[in-house]
Amino acid sequence: MAEQTVRRILVVEDDPTMTEMLSILLEETGCEIVTASTGEQALDLAREQALDLVTLDLGLPGMDGRELLRRFRLDPQTTNVPVIVVTAMRFDRSADERIAAVLQKPFDCVELEEAVRGVLDYAQRPSRLA
Repeated sequence: MAEQTVRRILVVEDDPTMTEMLSILLEETGCEIVTASTGEQALDLAREQALDLVTLDLGLPGMDGRELLRRFRLDPQTTNVPVIVVTAMRFDRSADERIAAVLQKPFDCVELEEAVRGVLDYAQRPSRLA
């Protein structure tokens, strides 16, 4: 029997309460949850382990979420990782066509779950080109 790989979600959020809430909600997807409170920490984690999805707050200390997203897109290891932006800030989704969703804080838990499951279900589908 083939070993099933565990999917991993990186939560990038500087507010500990929001990090805990997102982690609890996302654990229900059956994925492994890793967290980062800064952009620098998120880059390090993304280089160390394969990611299936990133939830990203834009208002991070130091390197903000927009800069982190730019760096993710420049790195071959993370360029195609889907990102769900979870923020209280205004964000134009058209700035990056690979943004899976934008959720405004305070967000609806059902909306988050649907967005995450949509990304993970899409990523799990076999390619029609294979």
